[in-house]
Amino acid sequence: MILFLLTSTLIIAQDNKLIVLHTNDIHGRIAVDDDLMGMPYLSSVFKDYQSNYDNLLILDAGDTLHGRPITDQLEGESAVKLMNEAGYTAMAPGNHDFNYGYQRLLELEEMMEFDLIAANVFKEGELLFNPYIIREFAGFRVAIFGLATSDTYSTTHPDNVRGIDFENTVETSQKYLDILKNEENADFVIALTHVGLRGTTEIAESVSGIDLIVDGHSHDLLPSGKMVGETMIVQANEYSKYLGRVEITLNDDRKEIEAAVISASEVKENYQPDPEIEALLDHFSEELTAIMLGL
Repeated sequence: MILFLLTSTLIIAQDNKLIVLHTNDIHGRIAVDDDLMGMPYLSSVFKDYQSNYDNLLILDAGDTLHGRPITDQLEGESAVKLMNEAGYTAMAPGNHDFNYGYQRLLELEEMMEFDLIAANVFKEGELLFNPYIIREFAGFRVAIFGLATSDTYSTTHPDNVRGIDFENTVETSQKYLDILKNEENADFVIALTHVGLRGTTEIAESVSGIDLIVDGHSHDLLPSGKMVGETMIVQANEYSKYLGRVEITLNDDRKEIEAAVISASEVKENYQPDPEIEALLDHFSEELTAIMLGL
């Protein structure tokens, strides 16, 4: 069942409602295609929600910056700048986001107007990225920590992650859950992960207290999410074929979570592509042509 309204007259969420829109495994498909939203349509939905909901998070679970010539030839800059314009809140690094090398990923982080977070990625004993962020909505503290997959070792060139350590995701989840609950006084905890459904199921089974896991890597489509214990796991397939939507009711005594997905065809029936994103795409397409022609 689809739990959303695709109109420009969205009902304003109640003060205790938090909406999470999420993508994963776009793999460089930032342009519109037959069965894909691309960033132009995603951005139109995001901006509609931004204008109609006070409490909103827009999250990406990784493997977005690499995968097509328009991203690869520009080493991820095109994807980052479109994500900036679209209004993302935070992203977890996917294994293929390291394909330009971790140094380039750090350069891309400097271009980001959103947070790149991972609590289990280390270089010489130091965290490579910020481990978590805190946002406040309607008097509630919402914490988001990130996780990246150790599959990165075998899915990118070894030079891209030389000297990088990916620590155990279950142990890291327990560590940061304790920090977020006990030191940061978080009321609601989200794990933004590029781990895959098998791994996040293990996390949810092993670590009690994570409210929501927004996942990527395994390209699963979970139309209404997957409950594991008291943790909701969500994932929205791949390539922007779907946009995930989670509605969270924040209360002192209980938390209600409803998950759904919105298909590309449904979005295209109700939205027009964002012209600002289309203009950026045209710009990067010209840059790509110049590179390919050696100009």
